[in-house]
Amino acid sequence: MKILMMILYFPPAHTGGAEKQCWEQARALAARGHDVTVLTEWWAWRSRKNEVKENVRILRLGCGLPIVSLARRTHDGLVVWWRSRKKTRWDPGANASNPAASRSAEPPRKRFRFMAPVEWMGQLSFILAVAWAVSTRRWAVDVVHVHESHWMAGFAHWVAEKLHAPIACTEHNGRGALEWPGMPDVPGLPRWRRRRDRCVFLSIAVSTRRSLEAKGIPPAQIIDVHNGVEIPAQTATVADQNEVIYVGNFTQGEAKAFDVLFQAWGKVHRREPAARLRIYGSGNASSWKQFAQEAGCGDSVSFEGQTDRVTEKLLASGIFVLPSRWEGLSCALLEAQAAGLPAVVSDIGGNREVVENGVNGRVVPTGDADALAQAIVQLYQSPALRVQMGGAARARVQEVFAIEKVAAQLEAAYVQVRAAADGRRP
Repeated sequence: MKILMMILYFPPAHTGGAEKQCWEQARALAARGHDVTVLTEWWAWRSRKNEVKENVRILRLGCGLPIVSLARRTHDGLVVWWRSRKKTRWDPGANASNPAASRSAEPPRKRFRFMAPVEWMGQLSFILAVAWAVSTRRWAVDVVHVHESHWMAGFAHWVAEKLHAPIACTEHNGRGALEWPGMPDVPGLPRWRRRRDRCVFLSIAVSTRRSLEAKGIPPAQIIDVHNGVEIPAQTATVADQNEVIYVGNFTQGEAKAFDVLFQAWGKVHRREPAARLRIYGSGNASSWKQFAQEAGCGDSVSFEGQTDRVTEKLLASGIFVLPSRWEGLSCALLEAQAAGLPAVVSDIGGNREVVENGVNGRVVPTGDADALAQAIVQLYQSPALRVQMGGAARARVQEVFAIEKVAAQLEAAYVQVRAAADGRRP
């Protein structure tokens, strides 16, 4: 089967949950003998515009986008310089009613309006390059699979129509289906938004399906396909390792609930002074370091920054924690469970899809720092319980979320999407 995957960002420009799933699914499908191409935007001059990795062709288009990326960095630097010159300071307590919002990793940034035409022209370069490629390369595609539900989904629908191929769209957004608008400065944005709802949607969790149905997507237009994860050959020796690990992005402070995490960890530290929390993730963590100190965490928290060796770090840990206020279906959680770590997670839809309370981890009320601390301490104090839950975690991931199983689900979904499209065609 010839598969064209589309996504806004792709490594090395950015590596989030959607980008990671796009790559894992693409390489798994290629390993099963399919012809897979990933079509994405060309954000960085250092990345190649056309390359093949693990039998997956990666095609990056849009000559203006590296200029947009450079303009953003320049703009952000000028804003920082101007604020320091004007001696204006961001007040982290300005929003006392919402600790997460007031303690976000960085102050809210508003770009000057000159960025709007720059970004508009950058996106135009991508749209025109794709349109030219579609019209001149004579691509033969069996299915188009877009990993975004904002404007890119509508544009991908147009591409699929021109290629006479059906289209599937994975909804990764955990806060609410179809709610993330993506970049506002895109040529033809209203047109792409109107087209988006015509896609067949791939739902990664039961909560995602319900959210799509609540937005008016018919149930028959939704197919359930989980996120997938590669199972490491090794398993964490959780009986000997009791460090707690968190993997997340500091630019998503409110969603990831760092305020709840550090409030809970302050309580853990008072009960178990030897306990250690290691945090891996990109973004500016300076304000969260101050928050952790104020929450009584002392020197028990290590901010390790971004890492490309997540699996290695997980295998050297004993407990995984994820207190998010909203998630789709967390790749970090799947990776931790695949490594054999018991998890302490918040009670939200995506997390409940993976963790069964008392079996492969603990599920605590969202936003409850006391319950989070109590669950962490319980696992910290019981190596036998960590071993029991860690074994159940790895077994469940192997059974349900292994990338090979997800690839088979995708194959079946593509067949279903193609059959539905053939039934609609005259």
